[in-house]
Amino acid sequence: MMTSNEMLTTYESLSALTGTMLDAASQGEWDHLAALEQRCQGYVGSLMQAAPVPLNETEQRAKVAIIRTILQNDAKIRALTEPRLHELQQRLSMARTGQRSVDAYGAQRA
Repeated sequence: MMTSNEMLTTYESLSALTGTMLDAASQGEWDHLAALEQRCQGYVGSLMQAAPVPLNETEQRAKVAIIRTILQNDAKIRALTEPRLHELQQRLSMARTGQRSVDAYGAQRA
């Protein structure tokens, strides 16, 4: 079982990691962002598998503040990555259309 201190430390680590992810997204370092996301999933998995930990009022307030920071970072990361994902989807769609044209043209010539 995780102690309250271990749990808060894990949330703080996750918060710091999302800050690093935001920096990577801001600089267009997509491969680095993907690697950081894998680490992020590890922290989230640890927190999800942990049994509930009773927190005093101060610890609860600290946890809520950390989670707010994580959510703010996540929203900013999404705002930066969604246009990039849309662009990649468009490129894939164009590549598929081009491949279908090549396939159709090749079938007509055969």
